[in-house]
Amino acid sequence: MKKFITIKNNIEDKFIEKKSTFITHLIRINSEDEAREFIQSMKKKHYDAAHVCSAYVIGDNNEITRANDDGEPSGTAGTPMLDVLIKNNLKNVCAVVIRYFGGIKLGTGGLVRAYSTGVINAIKNSILVERKDAYEKNIEIDYSLNGKLEYEIEKTSFLVKNIEYSDKLNYIIYVMKEDEEKFINWITEITSNKFKIKSSFEKKLEFDIK
Repeated sequence: MKKFITIKNNIEDKFIEKKSTFITHLIRINSEDEAREFIQSMKKKHYDAAHVCSAYVIGDNNEITRANDDGEPSGTAGTPMLDVLIKNNLKNVCAVVIRYFGGIKLGTGGLVRAYSTGVINAIKNSILVERKDAYEKNIEIDYSLNGKLEYEIEKTSFLVKNIEYSDKLNYIIYVMKEDEEKFINWITEITSNKFKIKSSFEKKLEFDIK
């Protein structure tokens, strides 16, 4: 399964190349409509810019990819921007690079480098996260098992979200989908099968990429 990597927060970056100012926005999206709306908002905001070029990728397997040169020579802006997003394995992101022309032409190669650089810089300044499919499980145990479970779970990759106290203990635990069988075997052994799964539902978790 391919990793699902995206950005944690929206990013803005700016640099100047031969007197042209390039402003990059890299935002997180969940749909093509969101991407289109953002691109239009940037065109409205930067109505006086020479070009507002864009690219976006949506879906676990890049089901939707779009690139737009907005008047720059074909293949010199949107496509290089899209290439950077795909090469960095980013999903559900939209990149917009606004160019304010400074009077000096950059040439085909210069444009490709400039628009690519805008997106590369934005990614470098972003916090990337990996989204993983998991289960949130509510595990009920007797108080007598708390010390052992608390000690043993520290040795695993299972994540304790919360502990609820009532007549029994309820551990709310995150388990990655691929580790579910491993978790059931583990909790069975640790508690000598003295546990109850009160609920289990799918959850998408995000982890910062160091």
